[in-house]
Amino acid sequence: MKKLIFLFTALGILIGVFLGWYLFNSPTVLIADEEGFVIAQAVKNGSGQWVAKIDNTVITLDKFRREFRVHVYSLPLSEEQKKKYESDEANKKKFLINLINEYLVYNKAIREGYDKKPFVKDLLDAVRRRAIIQVYLNDKIEPRLKEIPEEQIEAIYNQNKKLFAGVDFDVAQQQIRMQLLQRQYNELLNEIIDELKGEAKVIRNDNVKL
Repeated sequence: MKKLIFLFTALGILIGVFLGWYLFNSPTVLIADEEGFVIAQAVKNGSGQWVAKIDNTVITLDKFRREFRVHVYSLPLSEEQKKKYESDEANKKKFLINLINEYLVYNKAIREGYDKKPFVKDLLDAVRRRAIIQVYLNDKIEPRLKEIPEEQIEAIYNQNKKLFAGVDFDVAQQQIRMQLLQRQYNELLNEIIDELKGEAKVIRNDNVKL
């Protein structure tokens, strides 16, 4: 199993209400509702196929696949777990429903001019910067993470059984592994930051009240 990747928290859109739309296995089945959008199972191996339409917004199969890859990439899972997650059709269908919900809210927000708000522009700048940092650190740190020996995990579990009372053993092992990998990640991140501080000229103005 490849090493677990720990990433900076990325911006997510949380939609609290999920509508009762479902995709069918047949590639030709369409479902339309009174709100004016259509969900469709794209024809396999087809070019330019779409998977959903929300008013004038079309989510093409290519767009969906690219968005889903970003979603999978951001999950705090090992490479093996990501591959399993990505191959599950149920996860793709759930993601499509969430994506449609996002576009419903997004389109409404655009119509109300939220994309022109100064705060939103500042937020987008911050998200772009952190997305670049996320991918950069993933490339620089992930290959350096060392696999955690099972013996070390079991030893920590045995020393802290009271803390894991009522927790499934496999779940407890995973939690310990994640904590140890997170510690590794933080140590390597600090090394990178220290190296960058040595290369850059950083001046702080402590006379300014923040």
